[in-house]
Amino acid sequence: MKPDNIREVRYMKWLGHAAFGLVSQGGVRILTDPFDNSVPYPHIALECDVVTVSHEHFDHNGVEGLKGSPRVLRAVVGKEATPLDETVGDVRFRVVPSLHDDKGGSLRGPNGIFVMEMPDMTVVHLGDLGHPLDEKTVSAIGKCDVLLVPVGGHYTIDGKTAAQVVRSLRPKVAIAMHFKTSYIKDWPISGPEDFEAEWKSVKKLPPGEFDVDLSPDKLGPETEIWIPAI
Repeated sequence: MKPDNIREVRYMKWLGHAAFGLVSQGGVRILTDPFDNSVPYPHIALECDVVTVSHEHFDHNGVEGLKGSPRVLRAVVGKEATPLDETVGDVRFRVVPSLHDDKGGSLRGPNGIFVMEMPDMTVVHLGDLGHPLDEKTVSAIGKCDVLLVPVGGHYTIDGKTAAQVVRSLRPKVAIAMHFKTSYIKDWPISGPEDFEAEWKSVKKLPPGEFDVDLSPDKLGPETEIWIPAI
């Protein structure tokens, strides 16, 4: 990742599936939902300070073998998501409990939504959210500048429901994740096309790191929809 003296711009990188690397203003390096070595994306070689794990499935909790000795924050303990609230450096990490399916968790269990509050940006990672958000959950999440939202369906919300979630949270930028790519072409999830179809304009990101600049002169009044590449 780029140097730590970051102000208005944040540097992020999509590593595949629900895994992102990002850096706070104070230099806290965060890795979200790393997959294990059975998932055929490139191995995660990113060095980080904090790892967030939304739930204990192999494609989201691959913390073994990561570089350094990162602090691991787990959203799910036992059979429930826990309302975790911890601060590391200049980042406050909160967990808002949710479910991995729309059947009360009976199919796939709990899921934790990570709210990462930085001095000038709040990033919300929805993990494997499996249902629309009710008003209580939207209120618990609160401010959302950048939303990382699953769109592939089957295991998570699909593209149409993902668009409903984006509209309920009203972020400045919504970045799609957890969709079919050439690396996981045999998985029973869809590509981002259904999600893209819900919007008038979509920004396709090139592979590698990308800037998240929330300056008013960089963004319009409507939520920007970004589709990353790896």
